[in-house]
Amino acid sequence: RLFAVGMFSSAVVACSTDDGGYYYEAPQVAYGVIANASPDSGNLFFFADNNQVNQSGLSYTRAEGYYSFFPGNRVLKLKNEAGVELASDTISVAAGQAFSVFAVNRFEEIELVTYPDTLDYPAQNKARVRFINLTSDAPEVTVTQNTTVLANLSFKESSGFMDVETGAATVFTFSNDSDSETPYTLTAANLSPGHIYTIYTKGYVSPAAGSNDTFSTQTIRNY
Repeated sequence: RLFAVGMFSSAVVACSTDDGGYYYEAPQVAYGVIANASPDSGNLFFFADNNQVNQSGLSYTRAEGYYSFFPGNRVLKLKNEAGVELASDTISVAAGQAFSVFAVNRFEEIELVTYPDTLDYPAQNKARVRFINLTSDAPEVTVTQNTTVLANLSFKESSGFMDVETGAATVFTFSNDSDSETPYTLTAANLSPGHIYTIYTKGYVSPAAGSNDTFSTQTIRNY
């Protein structure tokens, strides 16, 4: 098998027989999050080569992991509930590497996109956050914290991870070139110090008639 189902700890601690202390064993696997950020996609199943990763279908905006993957070249595949392959991508992962793979774009153009993760601790009393633009009809999204511009992101583009203050006083604003007069705002009230997050934009700037999947954000806690 090319992966082992389950969550992982950021480090493996074992007893040292030499000095009675502790040491950290080097990981022998890579770690991946799977996420469905494709509107109208239904339940999706992720595969590593020919091995199914998630046992239950992953609905829109849901994420799971970290799952363990053996290092090397892995062919990631995406299938629907009928077993029809929708998209595939080949990635190369190293032992100890953490990553997140997203199903993105409108369902008719669904694809897989992978981003490297960091699991280093944030500064004291802060959270570590990155932002990704996964709104397919937003040519560019500008992310500001209060009045400071943090990132300008084209579709599928990610910022780096950055440390931010938590609490209701920290406000993130997401504006897009298609509709800059109606930005989406999110406070950091639900972010906890010492943790790591991915915040991605989702939905449509101009949703189809009858759809309420408007431009907004979704948060994943990576650690």
